[in-house]
Amino acid sequence: MDEKLDKRLDSVDGVRAVAILWVALFHFAFFWSAAGKGLDLLPYDDMLAWIPLADVGHLGVSLFFIVSGLVIALSLTRSKSASQFGLRRMARLWPTFAVCATLTFLTTTVLGPEVLRRSVPEYLISLSFVPPAHVGRAFGVPGMEWLDGAYWSIWVEVRFYALAAFLYFALPWSFIRCWAVVAAGCAAVHLLGIAGVGPADALSRLLFAEHQPFFTAGIALAFLMHGQERWLARALLTVSVALALFYGWAKLDWATAGTAVPLGAVLACFVIAAVSVLRAGAIPLLRWAPMTALGRASYVYYLLHQNLGLALLAAVPLAGLASVMVMLAIQAGLIALAIFLHLNVEKPVLRWLRRRIDGPRVAAPQPPQPVRSAAAAGNPHP
Repeated sequence: MDEKLDKRLDSVDGVRAVAILWVALFHFAFFWSAAGKGLDLLPYDDMLAWIPLADVGHLGVSLFFIVSGLVIALSLTRSKSASQFGLRRMARLWPTFAVCATLTFLTTTVLGPEVLRRSVPEYLISLSFVPPAHVGRAFGVPGMEWLDGAYWSIWVEVRFYALAAFLYFALPWSFIRCWAVVAAGCAAVHLLGIAGVGPADALSRLLFAEHQPFFTAGIALAFLMHGQERWLARALLTVSVALALFYGWAKLDWATAGTAVPLGAVLACFVIAAVSVLRAGAIPLLRWAPMTALGRASYVYYLLHQNLGLALLAAVPLAGLASVMVMLAIQAGLIALAIFLHLNVEKPVLRWLRRRIDGPRVAAPQPPQPVRSAAAAGNPHP
């Protein structure tokens, strides 16, 4: 593999590690405490809510979306058709998802707490990547929930894959130009939704328009990395940053929050991603071996860290600082489990499935070699 590309991929794995650690910090320092918007499930309550950037850790998911835009833009070029692309994505996501969801379902069913227990239908519907709430409403069963609330982002990802594949394979224009047109339309819809115009808000949510700037930035970085459509890629990256900052500003609660930290955190997502791709090696931490190892296992850890971690924490009857230490031990154990599953389940299964999806590899034709005499080749026995 090209050394520069190797460094870039290592740095991208480091970005994944930053993203998942930020999300975990959000959930276990802020969200599930009295200071956050979730239920008060942490036995140490808001003891850790003071940690800088913990309250904006949900932006770790936005950082994942930037990486996803980059990876999908590259993956599309390696797929022969929309069906092959879809199968490759499903092979990447579903087997790991099924294993982690099953571990979470069994653990929360046995250990609780009650608010995290889910029914068998909720578990099975969650395996489809479709929100159980949607399916429940369709069948007159309100109140159905994801097996784990963190799964909402997978549903966004799946819709992004479908839209990106349609634009790449169904339309004759260059992919980045198609995406620019769609992104502009999504921005217009979302701005109308913010302004409260008619059904624009519902359409915006369907098109995941609030998250579009992050996917768009990743696509732009993929084109910049390969030196293609640079003027348009730079323009898209600039507009994406501006839109994400505006969307973040529009959501701020002016009565309780300032603007500097939340908007600075939004900007930091783009800066970290851009530097990792365009200036590989500029942030040595991103290429540190433990960070890249966690980054490669970040999908597994993302699926395991929240509800399974909360269930294990609730099973230990401690409070205060002692429970903080237990939480850290549980998360360290889940990271180790995630790396183990990545190496021994996720990678082998993905490799096996992709061999069947892609078919046998055909060796590339070799250029003709100049004819040399046996003596000139140093071989006395032709």
